[in-house]
Amino acid sequence: MEQTQTSCKPSGTMPTGTGCSSQASDDSALGLKLDDGSLSAEVVNKVTTHPCYSPEGHKYARIHLPVAPACNIQCNYCNRKFDCSNESRPGVVSKLLSPAQGAKRFSKVKERIPQTNVVGIAGPGDPLANPAATLATLKAVALAEPDVHLCVSTNGLALLEQVSALKSAGVSHLTITINCIDAAIGEKIYPWVYFNHKRLRGRQAAQTLIDRQLAGLKAAVAAGMLVKVNTVLIPGINDHHIEALSQELKNYGALLHNIMPLISDPAHGTYFGLTGQRQPTEDEVSTARQAAGTNMAQMSHCQQCRADAVGHLGQDVDLNDMASSESEVDSSVLVAVASKSGVLIDQHFGYAQSFAIYRVSATAIERTEQRTVGQYCVGDDCDAADSRMDASLQALSGVKHVLCSRIGMTPWQALEQHGVMPSTEYALFGIDDALEQLQSQLLENGQLQAVPSTTIKEAM
Repeated sequence: MEQTQTSCKPSGTMPTGTGCSSQASDDSALGLKLDDGSLSAEVVNKVTTHPCYSPEGHKYARIHLPVAPACNIQCNYCNRKFDCSNESRPGVVSKLLSPAQGAKRFSKVKERIPQTNVVGIAGPGDPLANPAATLATLKAVALAEPDVHLCVSTNGLALLEQVSALKSAGVSHLTITINCIDAAIGEKIYPWVYFNHKRLRGRQAAQTLIDRQLAGLKAAVAAGMLVKVNTVLIPGINDHHIEALSQELKNYGALLHNIMPLISDPAHGTYFGLTGQRQPTEDEVSTARQAAGTNMAQMSHCQQCRADAVGHLGQDVDLNDMASSESEVDSSVLVAVASKSGVLIDQHFGYAQSFAIYRVSATAIERTEQRTVGQYCVGDDCDAADSRMDASLQALSGVKHVLCSRIGMTPWQALEQHGVMPSTEYALFGIDDALEQLQSQLLENGQLQAVPSTTIKEAM
């Protein structure tokens, strides 16, 4: 889970191109043909009552529940943020929710917006890299409201093994982000893929992801899910490949193709943003949709929503007034810090031999103790035995948050399942600065009882 820490700033806009408005207006004609008899009445109903599958679904609202923080791949266009309220793009949320909090938020939103017909899980990581939280949330929502459409948006790496579980949970609509079917292109988009307890890089990583995506797509279609494929259009990298990609997606049974412009505002801290990769113009997006539209139906009304979006498309609801009722408010929380230097958050979780424990309340940040722990990783082997993870969990008893520079997928998931929230957002931050920012985040989210004035002190 490698992330960079940046400030939260509003998203940039897509560059315009000559004649873009006339071309963009033509894109809507590339959508699903609902009256040509090729789709069953059941499929037409599922399409027209889902705002992301058809413009005809605009009268229905959707809610994305942010219960899935971990991700099993890194994309050069992505930088996930868990406490950002100002950016409007995938991968950011104001706060993470537990499955119980997610179900509670849905019920509250349903009361406020009765047209809420779609419940999706789209991150801020990958839902299927967080299968326990994702499935628990979906089942809780289905129990409360059996008639809603359940949706999942995934990169597809872990899809094949989860198709049956998703189907059993009631998922009817599935989105897979597939950016290419050529590993030479993929290695320019994905720095690494974490698969079978190994971090793969380069062309091997890209080919593994592509193979898994197509196998998952085929299995999901066979299971009766309506599959939409998202593709991020990246000028100079995959723009020449879109028509071939859409033909392959059609062959595998995808229903709808959504070509989205790359968002590469440097303020977001993504690799592409920081290295100057430009966004496509509206003309270029429209040209790509026209090319792909020769093979399959195109979606042209995507809003590239946040992972905690609520409401009708383009009319999102402010969630700030819901925070107090969702939060489990503590008077203080214990935070474990992994540090080699004792000054910065500069230690990988797996190589930490001790953690500095801090008690964070609304009025103070106090270092209470240093806890020794058996090293999780042995040499280069971080595929640890259960006994080593159990020892780590025991050493972190009572801790709510772990701050470290890096952490692997397996320990992340194990910590999360035991109610501990790991974070690499503060990698290389000064410890005091990181703890103050975490304190502010917890107060803003209503997870700490608020009272003024803060001090940081060492235990006597």
